[in-house]
Amino acid sequence: MKYKDEEDKCYGVAGMAIGMTVCNGEDLLYKIDIDDEESGYITFTSDYYYSGNPALPAKESWEITLRHYQMTIAMLIANMLCRSADKKRLTFHDVKQSLFKTVSEEGKRVCQLEEDEISRLFEDTFNYMHRVFSDKSICTMADGLVAKLKEVRSLTNLEIKELLGMIKG
Repeated sequence: MKYKDEEDKCYGVAGMAIGMTVCNGEDLLYKIDIDDEESGYITFTSDYYYSGNPALPAKESWEITLRHYQMTIAMLIANMLCRSADKKRLTFHDVKQSLFKTVSEEGKRVCQLEEDEISRLFEDTFNYMHRVFSDKSICTMADGLVAKLKEVRSLTNLEIKELLGMIKG
């Protein structure tokens, strides 16, 4: 994603951390670093990059892959919504179509989902994230996370959990 400035980037990264947290994926975050453009500002644990396990039944392996795919959708949407919350940094209506195109291709490739399944998953996730970011307390948490990110530039998993510990999906 392209960011207008450092504040916009901080809100996007904060949104992704919040998105992962409300999807109960906070243990998959290793750290966030607003100076690490190469990693997309977020480093995940190796579990996030789950690529299957021959010891697990195929259905369980697919469900893990689908869960991580849904978390990715949530992070992208949360990035957009956090950047646009209150300050109208983005017009997310236009961006929503672009995000859907990206996640649609990924859903077909990674999860072998059909277009209607992807559309339903995307809309459900979008509506859930929209409700999350409509909550003023979440916006206040995002502001706090952004302020901390600007101050220290990088946060570990434990620091993120401490800052966002009060929210859960």
